Amino acid sequence: MPRAVRVALLAGGVAVIVVLVRQVGIASVADLLRRVGPALAVVSALYFAHIAVRAAALWRSVDGLSYADVLRVRLSGEAIEMLTFTGPFLAEPAKGWLLTKQGLSGAAAFGGVAVEYLVYTLTSAWMAAGALSLLLGRGVLPLGLRRPAVGIVAAMAAFTLGFAAAAATGVGLIAPIVRGVGAKAAAIRIDPVERVMVGFMHREPRRLAQVIAIELAGQLLLAAEIFVTVRALGFAWSALDALVVEGSVKFITIAFFFVPGQLGASESVYTLLFSSMGLPGAVGLTMALVRRVRALVVAAIALGAASAL
Repeated sequence: MPRAVRVALLAGGVAVIVVLVRQVGIASVADLLRRVGPALAVVSALYFAHIAVRAAALWRSVDGLSYADVLRVRLSGEAIEMLTFTGPFLAEPAKGWLLTKQGLSGAAAFGGVAVEYLVYTLTSAWMAAGALSLLLGRGVLPLGLRRPAVGIVAAMAAFTLGFAAAAATGVGLIAPIVRGVGAKAAAIRIDPVERVMVGFMHREPRRLAQVIAIELAGQLLLAAEIFVTVRALGFAWSALDALVVEGSVKFITIAFFFVPGQLGASESVYTLLFSSMGLPGAVGLTMALVRRVRALVVAAIALGAASAL
């Protein structure tokens, strides 16, 4: 993406946040952020634990490395993702490159990263489908969001079926599709990585189940962030409500992939979602801002920890 476009999107995201803060009330947002207080440390600790858990999932997806080696790679990737506003588009390839520096072949390194990210996406899809189905059943989504929500649920179901088919047959789908649209050079580069990824899924069912279980545990830690924050703000919310919100925001990274760091997009979705669930929109905006702050805190810690390990 051209630098001018990235700068324009970042500026637009900042403008959206400013508008949202003005709409819900500067005083309200400031008061809520103040009330979060010490809970920010808890939320940051939960997020760091989430990163450590995902490092365990990556560790189980590759061979021949210690957990400490993989954790260092994961922490470095997290710092890259948070500090460059590039999301997984730079962080995931960077992890693969860093794993090759630990002695893995290119195919094994990038294949392991692909396995971990694919399973993370799978568990995110399950959470999104469950959460949006609950919101649709409750009838709390605005009319304009109901059809997109149904579409997301259907897409998540299709993704799960595709994952299951690849795991059962050992036949990859990505390289053939890329080759089919005429991108033969890209298919040649993708094929060895996909072979490693699909081979793991097909020949290592026990390890695959372990990775899925680890990723689900990591998802629960993200939901716990929401639970802790909303309770710190003085609102009575259940663990199920926190899971619903966490599942419902999973689509943001995909839907707004072109927005650096989803700046402005995340804040808008959180504000709308919390309002739909009966809480003030200011709470949703505060939740989004808290997650931005904790991400920066953890990125700074990750830089130090990665060099120390």
